[in-house]
Amino acid sequence: MSKPVTPREMAHLLSHHPGRLVLVTHVRPDGDGAGSALALAGVLKAAGKNAVCVGLEAMADEYDYLEGLSENIPAAEFAPMPEDAMLVLDCGAVSRLPAPLQTHAPAIAAFCIDHHKDYSGFAKFALVDESAGSAAELTMSVIEAGGFPITRGVAEALWTGIVTDTGRFSYPSTTPETLRRAARLIEAGARFDWINDRVFNCIDMRRFRLRNRLIASFAFSPDGKIALASLGADDYAAENCESSDSDNFIDIVRAVKGVEISVFMRQPLPSGTVKISMRTTEKHDAAAICKTEWGGGGHSRAAGAEIPGDLPAVRAAVFALLQNLTAK
Repeated sequence: MSKPVTPREMAHLLSHHPGRLVLVTHVRPDGDGAGSALALAGVLKAAGKNAVCVGLEAMADEYDYLEGLSENIPAAEFAPMPEDAMLVLDCGAVSRLPAPLQTHAPAIAAFCIDHHKDYSGFAKFALVDESAGSAAELTMSVIEAGGFPITRGVAEALWTGIVTDTGRFSYPSTTPETLRRAARLIEAGARFDWINDRVFNCIDMRRFRLRNRLIASFAFSPDGKIALASLGADDYAAENCESSDSDNFIDIVRAVKGVEISVFMRQPLPSGTVKISMRTTEKHDAAAICKTEWGGGGHSRAAGAEIPGDLPAVRAAVFALLQNLTAK
């Protein structure tokens, strides 16, 4: 099991590691995982450390402003070096890492910074706080505790992580300290208005048409408590899109008034698993549902899972199961 450490202790450990620091996050990296990794890699490299990000190549186009993203090493090309230490961010289990990294993680996963309630204890040292609104908040606490300068590029990576994982400060995990940290990032030069507009408001025509397909797939339970929408391999292929093009589509599903459980299901490849993103109100525990029913995990109000099978069959089974849960 991991040894719990404070932000200051984590900063000290990273600063004094003699070899290369390999920063990774979960498969299909989002703004929080990638923003945390890029921000911390940025300050470590500026401090003279050998730090690399691995596995961020699947980022959606709207995140291409993130400083350091072009230096990412694709997961399939990663080759461990002597004295490598892996730092896993925004990921509570080795099984959620990109497949090529899962082989190496048990041997070199030394550090973890995470805010999920189902952290499995795989790293030697861990900074885990379930109450944090994002991994980027915890990453920022390490950067500040270590006295690392926050440049505009680092600030924008941290802002991206915080603003995406708190739903633009609308989720209940947002705290006064979240807002104070956000203010410090603005003071450091983060182009918060430009980033927010790029990430949340601007989509190209391909994604616009893909969103229309999502809306056409909506289904609601008779009582209006459940909203479910899905995209299959044919949808992605028809619009020349891939999985990352539907990042944040769960926010479209959860926008319907009166819905208590919102589900977005996607199967970008015909032979792939069905990936579920779930959001719930305080009446339901998304993480408990996803873990108990499908072996997934996440947070109380935001969680996910992967289910093998054909999308129409999985969709019908999930919809029926959720209706039974809300009927109890």
